[in-house]
Amino acid sequence: MFLASSYFVHSETNVSANNTTGNATNKTTSNINADEFTHAGGSKPFSHPIKMNDAEFDQYILGRSFFTIPWVEAPSATTARDGLGPHFSSNTCVSCHNNNGSAPTISDKNQPLRSLVFKLTQPSKHSLRWLVNNIDTPMHDSVPDPIYGAQVSIRGNGKVKPEAQTRLKTESHSFTYPDGQSLSLTRFIPYLEKLAYGPLAKDTVIALRQPPTLAGLRLIEQVSNEQILAWEDPLDANKDGISGRANWLNAADQAEKILGRMNWKASAPNIVGQTANAAAHDLGLTNPFFPEELCQPAQADCIAAPRGDQTRLGSLDLPMLRLQAIASFIRDHKAPQSIALDTTARQGKALFEEVGCGGCHRSTLTTTKGVEFHPYSDLLLHDMGEALQDGRPEFLATEREFRTAPLWGVGARVRAQHRFLHDARAKTPEEAILWHGGEAETAKSTFIKLDQTERLALLHFLEQI
Repeated sequence: MFLASSYFVHSETNVSANNTTGNATNKTTSNINADEFTHAGGSKPFSHPIKMNDAEFDQYILGRSFFTIPWVEAPSATTARDGLGPHFSSNTCVSCHNNNGSAPTISDKNQPLRSLVFKLTQPSKHSLRWLVNNIDTPMHDSVPDPIYGAQVSIRGNGKVKPEAQTRLKTESHSFTYPDGQSLSLTRFIPYLEKLAYGPLAKDTVIALRQPPTLAGLRLIEQVSNEQILAWEDPLDANKDGISGRANWLNAADQAEKILGRMNWKASAPNIVGQTANAAAHDLGLTNPFFPEELCQPAQADCIAAPRGDQTRLGSLDLPMLRLQAIASFIRDHKAPQSIALDTTARQGKALFEEVGCGGCHRSTLTTTKGVEFHPYSDLLLHDMGEALQDGRPEFLATEREFRTAPLWGVGARVRAQHRFLHDARAKTPEEAILWHGGEAETAKSTFIKLDQTERLALLHFLEQI
């Protein structure tokens, strides 16, 4: 079962924040809790720690070290952080989460950087996943490839071969608004070269995933199940075309249902669970949730690779105490919040609701401790249409369903020139909107019919949150 730790300090102190962007003569300035939030338009808005006591700060510093300092292969004199691999794609967490955000995923030649993950799954067998005993999916989120597992590793330790070289093809088409403005939309088609252990199984599908930002996960953890489930409407009983539903995860014995609320398909219930999965698949670190190396039976070199020595904390590369420390480091940061909207952004916010974006991107959630925050998400799954489906189901999420992506921090991503959507196909929020379909088709169509000034106002609003 996924575990959760809860290291945080909550302060009721509210302070008035000064406006630093936008129209200085027409602004809306809100009082924000400076112990919980930081200005979304400021420098590195995902990297400001919350107030902590001494013990919590010690845990934060320990977690930061394991998050930022490179891991090394075992055996090593650096026993606290050896155990990298045998297969891995990166040697630090921070390489995929710059300043607790995301990272560049696509090169200037439209090829993948290491932060773009190639997931492997067999969707035709998804309904039988509980019958598949595979070390790669102890929680049975999906059925992995029998030769390469659940994710392609692009690097290997010592004599261990990288599993494959990840590559992309592109498909582009032109889109034109009714007012004549046009732009090009591009999607990526993943494929592999130099496969070390032979071809993938014939029914294996490759799905792309870029790293999500780590913004505000502490607050998302603290939202009650009841608040999320209150927005469920799987049969669209209110006939608004939106039928969000929860992604229920199961403990290993299937006896307990756990609500997913994080990642692209709401496939993790909390920060500890999300971190454990990334540690195992991205860095090759064994941990309490993935206690075995993810070497598949055909990977003899991986199986034969050296292992770390037993330490006082046990044989795992990332014992629970250190895993919880990393989770505490991720958790103990302020969430981004807009402190002021200029006139154009206020107009854009009104259009955002008028168009229908707020039907899924709900502006406000409240934690069980009464802290109100604005992630612009309902944390539910929605059918996003055929254009975005990538063949990968996860737990109850179908190939076409994705969690409503929180929009806070969009402006920071734009400033960092990071991409949007699960597979990084969209260079801008505007492109991301135009790829929407399914339950978002009506809202997208309404956005398209806006005049250019209105579209720019809505997009300007998104860059302020």
